[in-house]
Amino acid sequence: MVVCKIINGRRALYGPMLILDRSEVKQINDTPGWILIYGRRKVGKTFLIRNFLEYDIFITVKRDGQSYCEGLVTGRYNSFEDLIDTIKGHIIDGRTVVVDEFQRLPEGFLDELAIFHPSGKVILSGPSLHVVERVLGSGTPLLGLVSVHRLDLVRPVDMLVSLVEMGPEVAVPYAAYLREPWLVPMLKRAGNIEGALHEVIPNARFAVSALVGEVFTESDRRLSQTYEAIIRGLGAGLWRPGDLAHRLQKAGLIGHEGSNYLHSYLTNLERMGLVETVPIYRKAKMKVYRLKSQFLETYYYLADRHQTDEIDRSLMEIKHNLRRMVSQSVERFVGQLFQQLEGGQLEYSFDPELDFIITTGRKRTPVVVGEVKWGRSDRRDVKVFADKVEDLTCRKVLITKKVTSKGKVDEVEILDASALIGLATSRGKRRGK
Repeated sequence: MVVCKIINGRRALYGPMLILDRSEVKQINDTPGWILIYGRRKVGKTFLIRNFLEYDIFITVKRDGQSYCEGLVTGRYNSFEDLIDTIKGHIIDGRTVVVDEFQRLPEGFLDELAIFHPSGKVILSGPSLHVVERVLGSGTPLLGLVSVHRLDLVRPVDMLVSLVEMGPEVAVPYAAYLREPWLVPMLKRAGNIEGALHEVIPNARFAVSALVGEVFTESDRRLSQTYEAIIRGLGAGLWRPGDLAHRLQKAGLIGHEGSNYLHSYLTNLERMGLVETVPIYRKAKMKVYRLKSQFLETYYYLADRHQTDEIDRSLMEIKHNLRRMVSQSVERFVGQLFQQLEGGQLEYSFDPELDFIITTGRKRTPVVVGEVKWGRSDRRDVKVFADKVEDLTCRKVLITKKVTSKGKVDEVEILDASALIGLATSRGKRRGK
C-alpha cells in the first residue's frame, strides 16, 4: 500500500513552530472497513486525511463536478462514469480510496459504490449538514456499511499538549482560539494574545464570511438575513432564544412569532457545527445557546461593539472588550478541558453563578465544579468560591493564571496554567500519544 505523507511520524506541521497531534487519528486508523468522516468547514478534515491516514488514491471533487486524483492514479475526470470505473477497479483490488467532498457527486454515486462493499476500503469526507442523512438515512445504499466519525474543533487536551513549548500562561489562551486549526498560520506571534487577535481580525473577515456562508451554499441554502442575524446575536452574547427573537423583531427580520419560531434555525445551526447548547444545572429544560467557536464568538462580539468586521480599529479602541472576550474564552476552554478529562457533560449554573460544572449520568451528578480567575486572585476569591459550592459534594477547583502556593484551601484545589498543562500532558501519555 502507498502511504500518504506523514510528517514527524504521526504529527503534522500546521504553522510556525506548532506541531499538532490529533487524538482522533488513532480512533480512525483503528476502524476497519469503510469510513465516513464529516464535520463543519475548516476543522481540518482534508488535512487530517492527507497527512495522517493511509490511502492509495485521493480524489477531490470540485464544485463544478470535476474530480482530481492523486496517488497511484493521477489526473482529472470530467466524466462521472470514468471516475466510478476507476474507483471500482481499485477497491476490487483491495486498495484504499479517499473521496473528499463526495456530496458534490451525483446522487447515483453511492448506489454504484455500495455494490462493491466490503471490497477494499473507501474513506468518504464531507461537511456535516445533510451528509449523514444522505449516507445513513433510511433506505440509503450505505446504511450499515460505513463507520461514522465526526471531526470537530481540535480537542482541548490535544491543543494544550501541542502548545507546551509556548509556556503555560501563554499556551492556555492561545489554545482557546487555536482549536480552530485554520487560525494557526495566522496567529504567528507567541506573545500577547490580544495583540495577536487584533492583527488577525482584519485578515479573517473574508475567511469568516466564507466559512459561515459556505455552509449554506453547500447545503443548497442561502445565508439569509435571519441566519446571519442569529449568528451575530449569539456572538453579541444573547444566549436566550427570546432575546434573539426580540432583536430580530426590532430589525424587522421576523414578526411577532416569538422564540419558538427561531428553534428550527438554531437547530440547523447546531447541526452545521456553528452553534452548541449547554444545559443549565438544576434547570431541566433550560440551556444556553452559544457559538461553538471561541474565535467566532470574539469576532462577532467585537463586530457588534466596534464594527470591526467593516472598519479597522486600533488595539486601544477595542482592548477593553477584546480582553473581556479573551477572559471569557479561557473560562469556556477550561470548562471544555475538564469535560474532556472527566468524560462528562458540561453545564452552567446561574444560581449560584459558576463558570462550569461537569456532571455524569442520568441524574446529572456533579463530579467537578470550577471557577476561572485568569487575572489576579487571592484568598478572598477562594473563600467566595468555597461558600458558593459548599453544598456540592464533588471536586472543587479554582483556576488562575499563576499561583505561588498550590494545594487545597477550604476544600478548593487551586490550579494554575502549569497545572492545566500537566493534566493535559498526563492524559495524552495515558492514551499513548
